[in-house]
Order: sequence, then structure tokens, then C-alpha cells
Amino acid sequence: MRKLFAVAVVTALGAAAMVVGLAPASTSGPGYLSVVSFSATSKNPNAARLKVTTKALLPRHPDAFIRSNPVVGLAWVDLATNQAFVVTIHPVLGRDSHQNPRGWHAHTVTLSGGATSPNDFCLASINSSPTAGISIYGNTMRVNVRKSKLPVAPQAFDIATGFTVQHDTACASGLAVRAST
Repeated sequence: MRKLFAVAVVTALGAAAMVVGLAPASTSGPGYLSVVSFSATSKNPNAARLKVTTKALLPRHPDAFIRSNPVVGLAWVDLATNQAFVVTIHPVLGRDSHQNPRGWHAHTVTLSGGATSPNDFCLASINSSPTAGISIYGNTMRVNVRKSKLPVAPQAFDIATGFTVQHDTACASGLAVRAST
């Protein structure tokens, strides 16, 4: 249970990293964490499609950077509510999802302030681990998900960002999100 909570917190921090796109503490990372463009739209009354394009090819499996960080991900964030939908990969922390537990999978998270530099946000909570259709095509990730599984309407997402989750004692959860630029 403790391990599951830690993974959830790390995932939430990943979501916070989206919001971090506006914060000066954001740090550089591999090109696949640098978002070039994103979208979040309704496909029909029940489904949404989220898409993100990055500067470099997205790895399908953990590379050295992913293996050296607790959590790595891409997030779509609603700045008004601090809610985020994140797609993460975290072999360091282990399994926390039934869908593709060793690879990319989804979470919804809540972010909060209070992180210490160079972190951008605290991971307040990991709210769910929804099943989603995740496809990687070169430097583009597409996600199909039920709208009822998103924390907000797809059109509410203001930004998308790559991120890592890091330990931060200033955060109540002990986890912070560090956005990539």
C-alpha cells in the first residue's frame, strides 16, 4: 500500500509538471519531454482524444533517463483547478496500474503549491488510474480515454508539459513535480 501511494504521488507530481510550464524552476530534460504542441478534444459524447507532440522520439520502453528518475511523464493540466491527466512510466517505483504496469499508463492527479526549487509543484494526490488507449508514433503520443475518466472537460486543459517526479520534503506527500522545458 505504501508503494502504491508513493507511485500515485509521483504520478500526481507529473501532472503538476504540466502546470510548471509557467514556472521559472522548470528544468531541461530529454527532447521527448519538451512539448511542441498539444490538443485535448471531444471525439464524441463519451470519449476524448488527447495528443502531444514533442521535440524528439518518445521511447516505448524505459531508457537511461527514465530508469534514473522515480517517475517520468507527459501531462495535460487545467490551471484553474490544478487537476491533471498524466501518462507516466516509472520502472523505478514499480507497478501501480493494471494497464501496462511496466510501460506508459494513465493517472489523474491534483497539484498544489509549496514545492522547493528546482521543483515546480507538489503532488497533492493521485486520484485515479483510468484505462486509456495510448499510442506512440515517433514524437507524438495519442491518448483515447472516456471523458468521464478525465478530471475536467478536455477543453479545460490549458497546457501540456513533460515532467519528472522528485522527492521534496516541503510537500505534504513528499513528492514534487519538476516540469521539463
